[in-house]
Amino acid sequence: MLYGLIRSQLIIVTLAGLACLSPGCATAPDAKDQATVIADSQTATEWFTSNVSGLSMQLEESAGYIVYPGIGQYGIIITGGRFGRGVVYDNAGNQIGWAYLNTASAGLQIGAQGFKMLVVFQNSATMERFQKNKLTGNVGATVVAADAGEAGTSSFTDGVAVYQGAQTGLMAGASVGLDYMRYEALKP
Repeated sequence: MLYGLIRSQLIIVTLAGLACLSPGCATAPDAKDQATVIADSQTATEWFTSNVSGLSMQLEESAGYIVYPGIGQYGIIITGGRFGRGVVYDNAGNQIGWAYLNTASAGLQIGAQGFKMLVVFQNSATMERFQKNKLTGNVGATVVAADAGEAGTSSFTDGVAVYQGAQTGLMAGASVGLDYMRYEALKP
């Protein structure tokens, strides 16, 4: 009985993940939601820059960055995942596109949490790989908590630095699968 339940959950999460990674899944939010996502991403950027010492300079010296103002993380027995839409900016803070994160995971887990995330691209080669949806690997996130004092800037791993901020409680051991992030340029 338990095996059947676990198998069913793995199939559902896997199919949901594959469906959103296919070309038919929109990276950009619905037109009616775009202004809200942009406003929320600007608020999240302000939160990160006020809580991470030196981050403003790191953003200016980067090739660009993504702000995911709200990523949902869920877990049901042994399956789970993360999902969210973000705004992609150049290093001057101008929006150049949209990002989507959708990943499934396995392992004992239960519950749901939300968090905001900032992904910084160190150089133009890394930014271009992201824009071509060719990033791979995992990067550990620097967890930022406003009530615990300021955090310092994260070092780059394979040209990427990741920051995670809690919305409903901190999560330990955060890691981001770069190959689950998708990019869509702004439409002219």
